[in-house]
Amino acid sequence: MAKDLAAFIRQKAAAYEQRIFLRDFGTDHAISYRRLDDLTDRLALGFRQLGLMPGDRVALFHPNHSDFLLCCFAVIKAGGVAVPVNPVYPPPEIAYIINDAGASMLVTTEALFSRAEEALPDLPDIKKTIVKKNGQSLEQALTEEAGEPAAGMRPVSRSPEDLALLFYTSGTTGKPKGVMITHGNLTFSGPNAAQSYGLRENDVTLAALPLVHVFANASPVFGSLSSGGTVVVMERFQTEAVFQAIEQHKVTWYPGVPTMFHYLLAGLADNRCDLSSLRMLLSGGASLSVEVLGALEEKFQVKVLEVYGLTESTGLVTANPVYGERKAGSIGIVVAGVEAHITDAAGNETGPGRIGELVFCGPNACRGYWNLPEQSLDKIRNNRVHTGDHAYRDEDGYYFIVGRDKELIITAGYNIYPREIEEILYKHPDVQEAAVIGVPNHQKGEIPKAFVALGPGSAADRTTLQEHCRQHLAPYKIPEIAFLDELPKNPTGKIMKNKLK
Repeated sequence: MAKDLAAFIRQKAAAYEQRIFLRDFGTDHAISYRRLDDLTDRLALGFRQLGLMPGDRVALFHPNHSDFLLCCFAVIKAGGVAVPVNPVYPPPEIAYIINDAGASMLVTTEALFSRAEEALPDLPDIKKTIVKKNGQSLEQALTEEAGEPAAGMRPVSRSPEDLALLFYTSGTTGKPKGVMITHGNLTFSGPNAAQSYGLRENDVTLAALPLVHVFANASPVFGSLSSGGTVVVMERFQTEAVFQAIEQHKVTWYPGVPTMFHYLLAGLADNRCDLSSLRMLLSGGASLSVEVLGALEEKFQVKVLEVYGLTESTGLVTANPVYGERKAGSIGIVVAGVEAHITDAAGNETGPGRIGELVFCGPNACRGYWNLPEQSLDKIRNNRVHTGDHAYRDEDGYYFIVGRDKELIITAGYNIYPREIEEILYKHPDVQEAAVIGVPNHQKGEIPKAFVALGPGSAADRTTLQEHCRQHLAPYKIPEIAFLDELPKNPTGKIMKNKLK
């Protein structure tokens, strides 16, 4: 296994040469594996000419585009640490992440610069700001800033333990934390994803997930890089554009979050594109209801793999096997090279069918949180990463998520996991989105409350949905019902339950 990302990219360039690695949807722009290696060498030298030293952090405030990935790879090749910043963030959030990371350089685009500029007075550590003008490539912008064209450089040698990326969590439970991802994490997790998904050289995927989050990088980008496949980058998810991209580029597998799949299902009736190249849908980032999974397989005529990972795992912990039994509602079995356990409050491993906390260890485990040693020690204990997710394992070794530790609802002494109620709500044909939280109750301590978005033309009311739940759930689990036009989500499409509170 390559010891750092530069060596990993060099290996793939030698293996796949002129095969196309990156395309930008809606353009003729394409980058081969060989050009990827050569171009990121030149860009790395450009960053060194601007003063980047090993270990320095570079903030990337840039939309989904091949230049975003080239910038990440180049910064890492130059010995630096790439810090993606979500392009939808307002100036205060931009400033928070850049200051927390201690970034000394900022790369952005002309279209985003007004928001970045508003944050700049609050960014004392930023020494250089590279603004990519409309119509410019990243290489042209770096050359303009450095004052001379960059020739190739020999990448700075790094160890597997050195930092490569700081991915900031989406902040659904508090302020974003910088998750420290190493070279070794990336060079292990990419091939692991490729193996778990059964990826091949002729596979084409779509990166419509935000590249500022680990899911888009671990699955479409590094999975494809590891297997010789092609990544088509979309600036943002749009239902019709996804259908068009599948037809135009003969996309074979599509990774997304459940919200995306809800939209794709809803849009399928009006679709006129040829989707026959598609063989696999990959769902992660949040739980996919059994009802939606079944509808996807039936209507798209593809395999649907539900997988599980988190930022701290640089991608996969478990996955349903592509060539084995897939269990609806399960996040699958442990992937190769990773260990997972279900433990009780005392840290003892539970038996099959017993609910506990899912913990894991392996080469995919992050180094901890940037500048947060106490939280790092709390998260990673005895070399095991504590996910905070409650789950159980069946007799066959398949894992099932029941909810997060902080989501557990205790009503009159009974434990309720929101996932159980959500699954029942999704069985109702009028329910498009559902999320359950606990709300205070002076008699019972807490009771479950469901926030529901109905599908177009649906007429279900509170009484209808509560009666539906009553047919499947114990009386203490019947939720209060509130209706919203759309549930609040973060940029990756995860429902933000903290907003519902």
